[in-house]
Formats: sequence, structure tokens, C-alpha cells
Amino acid sequence: MVAEEDIVRSLGVEPGQSVAAVGGGGKTSLLTAIARQFHAQTGKPAILTTTTKIFAPLPEEGIGLALGDAETLSINLKPYMNACGISWFARRREGNAPVPGRECEQRMKLSGFMPSEISHFTLGNALTLIEADGARRLPIKAPGPDEPVLPENLDIVVGVVGLDALGATLSEANVFRPGALAQICDLQIGEEITAAAVGRLCAHPEGLFHKAEASARKWVVVNKADMETSLEKLREIAYIVWKLAGKPDGPADGILFTSCMNNECEVFIRITQDA
Repeated sequence: MVAEEDIVRSLGVEPGQSVAAVGGGGKTSLLTAIARQFHAQTGKPAILTTTTKIFAPLPEEGIGLALGDAETLSINLKPYMNACGISWFARRREGNAPVPGRECEQRMKLSGFMPSEISHFTLGNALTLIEADGARRLPIKAPGPDEPVLPENLDIVVGVVGLDALGATLSEANVFRPGALAQICDLQIGEEITAAAVGRLCAHPEGLFHKAEASARKWVVVNKADMETSLEKLREIAYIVWKLAGKPDGPADGILFTSCMNNECEVFIRITQDA
């Protein structure tokens, strides 16, 4: 187990790669933090896009936003990205929608692109980051039969679980598709979600990495690690998840425990097969 501070180096992200985020809530914050760190370190563009629907970035985030069909947007992609550095690309505005957990707050939703259209946003020296799953901001989810919506030829698939899922009851209030999660994790509705349950979700063929190509590197990211004050407790959780989901027996190439706040991402723990 290795403590790191840099999400880009921890994941092994390089220019020209494509990274998709799936799973529970926190994907937008994670991808935005990766984009910011990548651009700051390399000076190269970071392209953010989605195959689902997302909330539009807030003006204070200082990130560009371009709307339109994929082919048209791609025509001026290189000069636009060289000028902006970091930008979200989406098809169109879908109108305001309540923010889950803060229903009194309304924000603009954006619709994304078909997986086959994501290739329009490929630049040789850029990093392409794709939000490929929705979870209504709940910390953990079981994917549906047609989820996640992943493009082909991804370099990295990041599966996100919130640390606040652990110890929570398996219910509609805490889980996206609780019935499916119960089957995958061998739990009953109302039972407590454990580290072993998260490990089973990560390892199961219909779980966190459902539809991810074998060639893609797969990272489990347990976000909101700042909620736990004991590093030893985090190591214990990480060990349980890794034993069930890590290579060579499971699909995961590595596990990160992170905290993404204020457009930054701190890495608390990093596990790989070689570490």
C-alpha cells in the first residue's frame, strides 16, 4: 500500500489516453480534478464529455463548455482546446433539474453523445475523460443491463464507490438499484453494506466493471476517504476489497482511496498487484 498525493500519476494517466468513469456518485468531481491536474502538469488539453446526462459546470469552476453535434464540434476542436485547456463537450441543454439531495436547488442538465461519437473528440496530445454512468449522486450502484455506456478502446475505466456507502443500509435511500446490488453482493434489502460487499460488486461480471473491455486498465476509486479519520481503518477496507476484486483473480488493476473537494483530488491509499 502506497500513499500518494497525485491522482494523475496514481492512475498512470498519459497524454493521448481516454478514461471513463462509472459507478456511484462523485464521478464528475473526480474527472474534473483529473483534468485540472493533467493540464497543470503537462500543459496539454483535457477534454471532458459524457455518454449520459450531467449537470452543467458552474461558471465559477472556470471550465469551458461547448454544445453541438459531435462532428461539427470536432471541426474546430484543436484551436478551441489549445485556447481553453480544459472544456466540457455536450450535445445540448436539457433544461433545469433538481439536484439530488438538494431538491430545492435547480441546475441545468446537459445531454451527451453516443459512444461511437466520442472518437470525434480525440486529439493526439489531449486527455479524453468520459462520464459514462449515472447514479443520482448516490454513493453506490448496480449497473442496469445496458449500463454503463462505454466507448470502445478505452485506456482506463475508473469504477467509483463512495466511502459513505459502507455501513449504510441497502435501500433506495443509499443505493442506485438496490435489488440488483443485493443479488450481486449476496445481501438482503435492509442489510448493512460492508467492505466485502463492495469487493463483490467490483469483482462480479455484472458489477462495477460491467461492459468494460478486457484491454482497459480498471481502477476502483473509493471516494470520500476523508470521512474516515483512521488510515489503518482505510487500509483494512482496502485489503478486503483488493482480496476479492484485485488481480490476478479479479478484474481490478488497482485501488485508490481518494478525497475530491474544491476541484482537487487527494489520494490517501494506492494498491496495485506489484505494490
